[in-house]
Amino acid sequence: MDWGNNKPRYIEALHTAPITFDLEELGIDFDSVKDYDIKYGDLTVTFKDGTIKTYTNGDVGYAYQETIYDSDWYEVEGLN
Repeated sequence: MDWGNNKPRYIEALHTAPITFDLEELGIDFDSVKDYDIKYGDLTVTFKDGTIKTYTNGDVGYAYQETIYDSDWYEVEGLN
């Protein structure tokens, strides 16, 4: 296919969905938490005693919008 200057380079997926972790349900006393990180729907907690645990909250869901862009970040028509 001849894309000209509009060859797809990027696919962007937008998500907006809250992810809630019930600390009480997970048995986490926040006073014992040193640090935490949330990535890809997983909560990773580093406890003050050095223990690290990861809690999965399932699928982060489907994107509500997907857009395909060329190398100059212009939307590629007909593919979105």
